[in-house]
Amino acid sequence: MSEEVKNSVESSNDQEAVRKSRIKLLSLIALFALPAILAKVILMNNWYNSGVTNKGVLIEPTASYDSLGVENPLENKSWQLAYLVPAECGDVCQAQVDIMRQSYIALGRYRNRVEPVLLMSSESDISIEPLEGFIQIPVSKQFLTELSPSDYVIVDPRGQLVMRYPEIEDTKNLSVQNKGLLADLRKLLKLSRVG
Repeated sequence: MSEEVKNSVESSNDQEAVRKSRIKLLSLIALFALPAILAKVILMNNWYNSGVTNKGVLIEPTASYDSLGVENPLENKSWQLAYLVPAECGDVCQAQVDIMRQSYIALGRYRNRVEPVLLMSSESDISIEPLEGFIQIPVSKQFLTELSPSDYVIVDPRGQLVMRYPEIEDTKNLSVQNKGLLADLRKLLKLSRVG
């Protein structure tokens, strides 16, 4: 074989090797970049529904009794299932208080770690019935900026407001809210070693 042909074949082989190397490099880059690009597109277009399982609304930024000017009589003792009593406690309010009592009972083995609490503002209706079995905690005006009347709230033993459940207008939806509240509270109690 002549020298020219030999150089031509080697040059052709070198070019083919370079081309194959480039294809491998581009394939590797695409292999690692494609998932990141796809994830970015999916998140930007809100096509992803996260696996959030809580039914309540997490309170963010964090707030606590101390930061809102409320004294916590149960500090470092127990979790609290609390209800902010509105200015007028009608049928829905009474149903919510009754459901809170039933929720507390339904906690079963976790019940000894939780206290049912009525949060009372200066505008709260003090004529609600029955009040036996509930600890009453007076709240400040600053506290009312964080929660609305007729909200349920889960409070951890340190006095941190964890999750809220907004007011329900219709008593038909109270059982759905109650099931969500119980599920969330059980999860929190199961995962927590505090209280």
